Amino acid sequence: MRGAMELITDRRSEPDVQVLFAEHYLHLVRLAASLVDGQEAAEDVVQDVFAALQRNRRADLTRPEHYLVRAVVNRSRSVLRRRRVVRSVVVPPQRTDAEPADAEIVKRAENDRIRTAIRRLPQRQREVVVLRYFEDLEIAEIAQLLGIKPTAVSASLHRAVSSLRGVLDGSVE
Repeated sequence: MRGAMELITDRRSEPDVQVLFAEHYLHLVRLAASLVDGQEAAEDVVQDVFAALQRNRRADLTRPEHYLVRAVVNRSRSVLRRRRVVRSVVVPPQRTDAEPADAEIVKRAENDRIRTAIRRLPQRQREVVVLRYFEDLEIAEIAQLLGIKPTAVSASLHRAVSSLRGVLDGSVE
């Protein structure tokens, strides 16, 4: 009887991947989309993370949200590393000759311009900007997720914001 109880206890401690998927999928796809360039690639990253979680039931999920965010960030890094080997990243220039028809189009264009500028940042700067401003994480949380010191996060964030300011103000290309 004791062996059966241990088995039941072990099964309860395993992550319920379907529940985690339902709760976190959309948020994680948005996160991945901020790190890789494209919705399809972002969905692939998140699906790969959940597939790995399904295969590896021993994952430490005392804080599943943090585990999943870290896994998505790491998987996004891998995707970008692989892409660099295959092709160079070239972002086409935005068309500025057409006047937006309404405020929504203007807002979308500005968001695209910001995302393009973020994509051009070095990897660590891009990661800290996305985690700080898109995920609204604190410096200490970002440091923990990325496995770096809080001072490195602050320095990367400062350099990224300065760079983005220059690009978005038009003083740097």
